[in-house]
This record gives sequence, C-alpha cells and structure tokens, in this order.
Amino acid sequence: MAKSITKNTLYNILLNVSSVIFPLITAPYVSRVLEPDGVGLFNFASTYASYFALVAMLGIPTYGVREVAKVRDDKESLTELVSQLMSIATFSTLGVTFIYLLTVFWVGQLRANYIVFILAGFAIYLAPFKINWYYQGREEFGFITLRTLIIRTLSLLGLFLFVHEKKDLIIYIILCVFGGVLADFWNYVKMWRSGMRPHLTTKGLKPHIQPLMVLFASTVAISVYTVLDTIMLGFIKDYEEVGYYTNAMHLTRILITAVTSLSVVALPRVAYYINKGDYVGFADLTEKSFSFVSFLSFPAAFGLASISSVFVPLFFGSEFMGSVVPTMILSMLIVVIGLNNITGNQILVGAGHDKLFLFSMISGTVSNLIMNSILIPIAGAIGASIASVIAESIVLVSSGILVYKHIPIKPINLKDIIKSFLGSLSFIPLIMALARVFSGWTLVGVFIAAGTCIYFLIEFFLKNSSVDTCLQVMKRKLNRNKL
Repeated sequence: MAKSITKNTLYNILLNVSSVIFPLITAPYVSRVLEPDGVGLFNFASTYASYFALVAMLGIPTYGVREVAKVRDDKESLTELVSQLMSIATFSTLGVTFIYLLTVFWVGQLRANYIVFILAGFAIYLAPFKINWYYQGREEFGFITLRTLIIRTLSLLGLFLFVHEKKDLIIYIILCVFGGVLADFWNYVKMWRSGMRPHLTTKGLKPHIQPLMVLFASTVAISVYTVLDTIMLGFIKDYEEVGYYTNAMHLTRILITAVTSLSVVALPRVAYYINKGDYVGFADLTEKSFSFVSFLSFPAAFGLASISSVFVPLFFGSEFMGSVVPTMILSMLIVVIGLNNITGNQILVGAGHDKLFLFSMISGTVSNLIMNSILIPIAGAIGASIASVIAESIVLVSSGILVYKHIPIKPINLKDIIKSFLGSLSFIPLIMALARVFSGWTLVGVFIAAGTCIYFLIEFFLKNSSVDTCLQVMKRKLNRNKL
C-alpha cells in the first residue's frame, strides 16, 4: 500500500528540523569544550572511518531503497532481497575492517591517536546492520523519525552529563558511537519482530553485483568531494584547519538536509512509478520537487551567507572566526546539492540510469581532486570550500544535461526556480539595513524573522507554486481542526 508523500515529507521535515535544532544546541557547546584542534581531530577520525564505511556498504544504501520499493508488497521476495544485500555487506565489511585497522596501526599520524580511530571504526564494523535503506524503501519514515529523535535526545543528555573538558574527547566519541549502535540495533529488532528473517546466503548475489558496482563507483566519486577534502586538509594542513572547515560544512549540511526532505522520500516513489510505467505521476512529482527544493534552498543559502559573519563567532565561539569565509562560500552548496539530489539521486537513480549518474559524479570527482590539490596547500579551509562548490556545480550541470538528453519527460520547473532566486536577493539589502540598528543575537533573530516574512510575501506576489502548496496544506489542516 503506497504511503502518503505529503505525510512522509512532513515526517522527514520533522526529522530534518531535529537535525537543525540538536546541532544548534550541541555544536556551540562542543566547539567551546573541545576547541578547534579537538573538533578537527574528531571530525577527521569520523570522516576517515566513514570513507571505509562507504566502501563496506558498496552502493547498498541507494540501491537498496530502489529495490525494496519494487518488491515491498511481496514479503518472500523482500526477505530474500534483504538477506542478499545484508550478506554482501557482511562479506565486504570483513575485508574493509581488516584494511582499516591495518592503516590505523601502520600510519604514524593515525597511530598517535589510535583509540580515537578504533572507536570511530564502529561506523565500519556494524555496516551490515545499517539498514535504513530497508525502511526508506518501504516508506516507513514515521519509524525513522521517532527512532532518530529518541536517540538524539539520549545522546544530547549524555553530552551534557559526561563531556565537560577537552580531555573528554574520548567520552564524546563513545557517545556518538553509542547513538549509531543503538540505531542499528533498533532497526534490526523492529525488522525481526515484523516477521522478517534475514540470513546469510551466497545464493542470488550475482545479479546485484553489477548495479551495486556502478552505484559503488558513484559513491566513491561522491566521497572524493564530500569526504576526501577533510582527509586532505588533515594530512596537508592541520587539525585546526579541519576544525574550521568541518564546522562550516556542518552548518551548511544542517540546512542542506532541511531542503532535501522531499528528495529523500521521493526516491522510492519515483522507482515505484517507473516500475509501474506511470510517467505522469513521475513528471508531476519531480516538477514539484524542483519547485519545493528551490523555494527552500535559495533563501537558506543567501540567508546563511548574509548572516555568517555575525552568526559563526556567536554560534561556535570567537576561536572559530576562521570558519566565517568557508561558511559564506559553502552556503552556495545548499542550492547546488538541493538541485543535485533531484537530477541525480531522484531522477537518474530512480529511473535506473545508474551509469549516467556515475558519469556525472566522476565529472565532479576529477575537478574536485584537482582543485583540492591546488587550493588546500595555498588557502587551507577556504581552498577546500571553493573546491567543493566548483565540484558540486559541475555535477549539477552534468546531471542536468543527462536528464535533458535521456529522460523522455522534461519535469524541470524553471519559473519557480527563478522566482525563488529573485526573492532571495532581498536578503542583501535587508542585512545591510538591519546591521545599522542591531547587533549580536538580536541581529540574527530579527534578520531571520524579517527575512522569512519578506521572502514569503515576495514569493506570494510572484505566484510561486510552492507557496500555493503550503497554503493549501495549512487550509486543509485548519478545516480538519474545525470538524
């Protein structure tokens, strides 16, 4: 039975709101306690481990969502599919874990903080049990949201109870590991209690290997400019530069997750439409996706860039002034990645064009690797930020061209994209005017409130379809409350 896209989007928005609220609480505290080099070491270790975790999972997180969506109404086929994908993840994890631990004790820089890296490695050791793809494919976003909110709350309490000094870095890492372990355990228990009995198997794995390798290559390509930049910063520069860059990227990623809510819930639905041959539903959904994502991403990007010089030192502390310029640059990723999620993950992957998706990823990978090699030694965190924006922009152009050439229906809503861009330009004169009257947190609060109202009014008068959608949802909710 198909789940409601609106309901799932609301669940995912709630999840992503928590992704904003919880870091708003924790990031300033962690930054002040651990300081730039402590934050840098934590993020470097987490990023290094996540790179190996990507390899351990191959392309299963994306491939699994699509394949589960296809057979979600057939329990026997679904059980067999889950067993096969978890078995592949188990076999790959064993090899990857060995290599990871070998590098930790072989490379001097890693060996110096081996406890940190061994703990961060739990992201790899438990890779077979990371089955969010199963629940996303079944569109069970309500469960994902509830589970995540509870675990984040527990982790937050643990942070304030046990992390008080810079030397508590190990405790902080353990808390982060605990959250991941608890999520994996909860996922598996729920699956088991629902009657699913996944098992290790060597049968039926072959048909999955080729598409997984294509998506795995895409995952590696993506990781070059989402993961490798942090690793290169750590090896070429120092943990302080890593701290500046990762905090700026973290702030940007908070907003990126908020604007990609619909893309996440739309992927299984796109795969479902394509499998059923419903191209009308596919076109309607993707057109709404472009409108919705641009409606949120442009104001988020322009707003963050406008207020970052005030917000960053207030939020992270004065020691993180080095994050201001990277934040301004990386804010553009909110728009670029938001649209990339539609052209790449939602359309190309959802429609089964994995090789085209890989091609667009490679274009960004090559450019990012070259730009990082040139800019990081010269400009550190700022150089890595520029390289990331260039790479993602190249991916967007490449995937957009491929969608235009290979997808029979052209669902891109340019009118709403242009309207969202024009409305966001209002933030530039707004921050200049408000900065003459206000300062500090008052300036941030007034800017957000005034900017939101002004932007919504502009989009209302420009007749952005996303405004109409929002008003219709609100009207339906009010009518239900009256009944």
